[in-house]
Amino acid sequence: MSAEQTRESARYEPLARTPLPDVIAEQLLAEIDSGALRPGDQLPSEPELARQFQVGRSSLREAIRKLHTLGVVEVVRGRGTFVRHRTEPEPTPQFARWSASEGPAIAEVLEVRIGLELAAAGLACVRATQADIDAMAARCREHEAARRKGDLDVLVGTDELVHESLIRAAHNDLLLQMYLALVPQMAEFRAHTLALGRADERFDPHHRAMLAALAKRDPAGVRRAVVHHIGALYGEVRAATGQEPVPEMLDFGTILGSFT
Repeated sequence: MSAEQTRESARYEPLARTPLPDVIAEQLLAEIDSGALRPGDQLPSEPELARQFQVGRSSLREAIRKLHTLGVVEVVRGRGTFVRHRTEPEPTPQFARWSASEGPAIAEVLEVRIGLELAAAGLACVRATQADIDAMAARCREHEAARRKGDLDVLVGTDELVHESLIRAAHNDLLLQMYLALVPQMAEFRAHTLALGRADERFDPHHRAMLAALAKRDPAGVRRAVVHHIGALYGEVRAATGQEPVPEMLDFGTILGSFT
């Protein structure tokens, strides 16, 4: 095949910008948003995409991983990569850019948050009244109702109140004041992560697990649900920051290990 025929057969333009994974992901997103790639379509094979983009396979794999993390594509072992069915547009390019710029700062906030919520989990299992448990159950229901309505501002507010209800159940005023001071710093983080695809499937069950363990006075169960929840949210941001590790953003296991 001649060089001219190779250029004609390629669907994508060769890349000259960096970081390559972000550029690859954005070009594939443009194909999806334009309708050139539709829900259920299978992407070309990894070697073929690498040839068309004229990039190494490691950069291509990172781009696919980003799209998978953000709920845009589904990787089926032994079959290939497919465009996911989405009920509404997802803010994936914005989330990737926001994570790259704000990830280290939000990591600091989440390190403080995990300490506060783990402390609250144990205290709440000792001090929570039935009214506290009922209040948390109501906040969980309100959050899931907001999800069904699709109002992101209300969704962020109800998510704040679910976690605040756990902190309040610890009946420690200083702990509550420290947590409330973090809430404004987490608003943008909540807005970005709660808008991700399938956020209800991935994050809402953690709220219910926290509530169920609190009702049983099971501190280990509440802490486990808190860890799964914050770890999943943090993982979304860290995964979207790029192929190269960000020194300020430790992996979540290392963060958690520093508290034990």
